[in-house]
Amino acid sequence: MFCTRCGAGLDDNVKFCCHCGAGTAQAPSPGFVPRTERLTRPSDDQKIAGVCAGFARYFGVDVTLVRILWIVLVIWPIPCIGIIGYIVAWIVMPVSYPPPAVQVQPVQAQPVQPVQTP
Repeated sequence: MFCTRCGAGLDDNVKFCCHCGAGTAQAPSPGFVPRTERLTRPSDDQKIAGVCAGFARYFGVDVTLVRILWIVLVIWPIPCIGIIGYIVAWIVMPVSYPPPAVQVQPVQAQPVQPVQTP
């Protein structure tokens, strides 16, 4: 058997090429990959409580789109269902704080001495 990426000769029972790392026909399929991020309310990107910003970050969409959809849920199809959902999400979703800023110390520059040539 040969690697389809680099062309190296491989044994019939290997799952990955030892030269380039490409998977062979025996390689396991990636399958289901669980999400690693959590649904949280960001404390740095909020208008009221950060619920819309949290949903936007979790689903990878623009926060303005989420806010417009939430306003539509407030008035249609059942009035106030959006308000109840927002309050429940506000209570249930934990707050995520931004990482602390790192203090960078300025480097003191040394004056450059001219090189004297004889």
